[in-house]
Amino acid sequence: MDAVEYHNVKFNGTLTWPSEFRGTPSPELDAAWKRIAADMRPFRITGDVLRKIGKEARPSLVKFLDEDGGGYLATLEVTHQLHCLNMLRKRTYFEHYAADDVSILAGPEAYRTHLDHCIEMLRQVVLCTADVGLVTYDWVEGYRHPHPDFNTWHKCRDVDKVVEWSNEHELHVPFDRLLRFGNEVDLVEAP
Repeated sequence: MDAVEYHNVKFNGTLTWPSEFRGTPSPELDAAWKRIAADMRPFRITGDVLRKIGKEARPSLVKFLDEDGGGYLATLEVTHQLHCLNMLRKRTYFEHYAADDVSILAGPEAYRTHLDHCIEMLRQVVLCTADVGLVTYDWVEGYRHPHPDFNTWHKCRDVDKVVEWSNEHELHVPFDRLLRFGNEVDLVEAP
């Protein structure tokens, strides 16, 4: 929460708005999504932070060696949410991404499970935030019914500040240093 600052943002909900995050697959489109969905790396949290987020230091949690600074492995939830949104985007161009997307290459059953997981996670995020922005309607030539104006104002967290915080706290410990101490207890299934 140290990095959270708010500012007002007017969403551009125009149906044909040429956002850098939409359109047919291209190297530029994939780079834009990679920039927001994959560039935030894991970091460490302390036991105090673990307690503040309502979790206990259970034996299955990934811990760092004391000589590597100690603490527990964590990532920001926004990273996961953007990963899920990007996965759904790629699904709309399945033929383009099927040959090299690791989620698809895992096989049809694993891919379906992953897609369903992402849909469910994003559903929970949308209901949790319960956006109360107001959509007004206009009469538009050529339309029989009122047309929604999705260009609405929102008070948003400054994502650049969040990314900056994440970059400042990202891990510089090689993943092969994430070792088992010998007293871990594996969970029977993933949470």
